[in-house]
Amino acid sequence: MYMNIAATLLLLALTWIWMNRGFLNALLHLLCTIGAAAIAFAFWEPLAMLLIGMAPERGFMAVLGYIAWGVSLLVPFGVSLLLLRVIADKAVGMNVKPISIIDYVGGGICGALAASLTVGIIVIALGYFPLGTGFLGYRPVNYTTKGQGSGSLTRAGGLWIPVERFTAAALGQLSETTLRSAHPLAEWHPELDIEGYAINTSANGGMARPSLKPDDARLLSTYRVGDGSTPIKELLKESPAPDALSQGYLDENGNPVQTGSLLGVVVEFKSGAKEENGQIVMGNGQAALLMRDPEGRVTEAHPVALISQARSDNAGLFGRWMYDTENVFIASVGGASTATMAFEFVVPAGYTPFAVSIKNTRFPIEGEPKAEFPTPEARFAAIAGGTLVGGVSVEDIDTSQAATVNSANTGTSRTAGESPIIAGNSLGFTFEVRQKGGLEIDSENRVVRGSVKFRPSDINNRGADRKVLVDRIAVTPDIVIVKVNVGPDSAASLLGRVARSVDRVLPPQLIDTNGTAYPAVGFIYIEEGKLIQLEYDPAQPIRGMAQLQQKGVSLSSSRTDQKLQLIFRCSKGVAIKHYAIGSKVIINLDPPLLLDQAQN
Repeated sequence: MYMNIAATLLLLALTWIWMNRGFLNALLHLLCTIGAAAIAFAFWEPLAMLLIGMAPERGFMAVLGYIAWGVSLLVPFGVSLLLLRVIADKAVGMNVKPISIIDYVGGGICGALAASLTVGIIVIALGYFPLGTGFLGYRPVNYTTKGQGSGSLTRAGGLWIPVERFTAAALGQLSETTLRSAHPLAEWHPELDIEGYAINTSANGGMARPSLKPDDARLLSTYRVGDGSTPIKELLKESPAPDALSQGYLDENGNPVQTGSLLGVVVEFKSGAKEENGQIVMGNGQAALLMRDPEGRVTEAHPVALISQARSDNAGLFGRWMYDTENVFIASVGGASTATMAFEFVVPAGYTPFAVSIKNTRFPIEGEPKAEFPTPEARFAAIAGGTLVGGVSVEDIDTSQAATVNSANTGTSRTAGESPIIAGNSLGFTFEVRQKGGLEIDSENRVVRGSVKFRPSDINNRGADRKVLVDRIAVTPDIVIVKVNVGPDSAASLLGRVARSVDRVLPPQLIDTNGTAYPAVGFIYIEEGKLIQLEYDPAQPIRGMAQLQQKGVSLSSSRTDQKLQLIFRCSKGVAIKHYAIGSKVIINLDPPLLLDQAQN
């Protein structure tokens, strides 16, 4: 409602201004607007990816990763329009005054076209900002809630005066004709007017991570269900049971698809794709399959289902979750470094997929699918057998120089054979909520994320009410916190011979008996009597040991007052076998450390 009102008023105001400036002035401005739009979209993607790549993991400027696509469209358009106007005004000289009704009519037409492009670009750009689902009452895409396609994401109207659709269509047409390039705008962004709004139909009311860095994910493989002419109703069975119901589906324009196939796209997400809570969270608006119809026109489809790890304690157990109602957001389980998911899309008969876009990062689809399933029952069998998606694992780990430690030795004294790897979400020290500094604390006074430094003398909380004390890290039911002592006196010390031989940019990680890796997501550093430093963020793993030094952590073998623990979030129910830096194993646990105890 409010977006419609604002867009209409701005459109009318700009049209009025240029109508009163006369035909030639308005024509000149229209040409400048078209030129500015062409420049803005030419630089849009490269600039957006540059800003996303520059965005830091933390701090104020981390917001660049969230607003890059919107800023990269609005700013070049505004700057280009301003410069083109200055150049045009200098070149033309005196402006022509309106002298007749023809000037007013011509000025009104050119002004309306220029205003439509301007307002259209603004509305399109706003869709790429994480402003919340339904910002100012505007939802050009929404879920179907009943009938054949319940849960499908389809067009749901637009502006009263559809300038956003006019802008997308006009610029798409220009990108394939007058301003044609090797990969025109119409090819990569066929639904430009609603694309951003679909991506931000996401978890947390539209405030989830809207973009990925190119190396935050990779396409592993594709598979196909059906032969391309199979009735879609048969392909969308909800289970392998003979009498199973079928999921409904409508395409982006709200039309049913009668025949075709399902294309599964298997994607590995890395730690940089995680939300602040340490999980990968995907709604069906955040992935789109790009495909060409029999006439060569490009269209896109959102997924009907997602396949992902079903339980944190079993890396080989996967489940298929349907996008069959509104606001379905599927999250990864456990704390593994990476998460593998498969998106399933409906491909109408005769259509050819060529790329998949996930949070506006594209991955080309080349060649034929690597697996073919003639029926959905065969696909369900592959899921149950663990062969469709496959687990997440660390390949080629090197155990040749690893020390073996008995995980049963978990005493707190410095005894021979003491395990440096202990499960527990206790911090080992206590402070009051008022001293939290840069930490986020939950309602149970547990650390959620952030960083803080103390002098030991500052956290003397003797006699304080237990209700105001903080001494634990927050966990969810599927997570267990594990701490690894890497201080000078530990078998896993960073100063040890094996650890020193490893490249310092490689990440520390725990590896379970399934081969699943879990990154370090924080640390506790203590200089006895001088400093206690805590950093913890489930969404920002420690990417290399050199990163610790950048944070002021520097161990020395000549000092006896230093302690350092790395903090890991692992999946409940697994058994930890190795502590490694990169693929180089530092510690083998024998027997493996079983993480079967819940933490609170």
